[in-house]
Parts: sequence; structure tokens; C-alpha cells
Amino acid sequence: MSAANPAPEPSTESLPAARRAGTAEKTRAKARFTAEAPDLLKALVEAERFFDGSDDHGCPLHQKILAAIDTVKGGAA
Repeated sequence: MSAANPAPEPSTESLPAARRAGTAEKTRAKARFTAEAPDLLKALVEAERFFDGSDDHGCPLHQKILAAIDTVKGGAA
């Protein structure tokens, strides 16, 4: 048998511990998003102002920006 392909070693971390670690990471990511939501909302509102009075008012990009504003407002509340 070749030494180039050793058998993988079994994980020493239990599955429940791995799940807890994944949950903790998701919680931290959500906290970062929530903390940054006011800045994101501010940027989205600035982007939406670009479309006020323009010929592109209501275009697909404008609609996506409006949807993102609604999402951030709902997530930050």
C-alpha cells in the first residue's frame, strides 16, 4: 500500500458539538448583519434616490433596491 494515500483519520469532534459550533457561527453572522443594517439601509436609500425622477424609475434594478430596503427594515426591527 502506498504512503501517498493514507487512510483518513476519524474526526475527534462529535456531531452535536459541530452543530453547536455551526449555530454559534450563524448567530454571530446575524448579529453582524443586524449591527450593519443601519449603514446598509442608508446606502440603499441613497441608491433609491438615484431613481427618483429618472426614466429608469420602476426598472428591475429599482425594484430590487426597493425590495432590499423592505428586507433590511424588516430585519432590523
